[in-house]
Amino acid sequence: MKDKKITPIKAVRLKCLDCSAGQPKEIKLCSIEDCALFPYRFGKNPNRKGIGNSKGVFCKKSPTQRTIS
Repeated sequence: MKDKKITPIKAVRLKCLDCSAGQPKEIKLCSIEDCALFPYRFGKNPNRKGIGNSKGVFCKKSPTQRTIS
């Protein structure tokens, strides 16, 4: 059986889950703001907010937005 690779950010999420006795709700309610992992506890990198493709980037233009050549 192959081992699944865990990304560093997902490893942080698992550590937070371990710290909160396996209770996902407790991760959200965590009050230990001086923990180095605190900003990453939801399994996402807060520094990447706004980076990447958003849904609106590739949506089709409406007929009024199209330019006619």
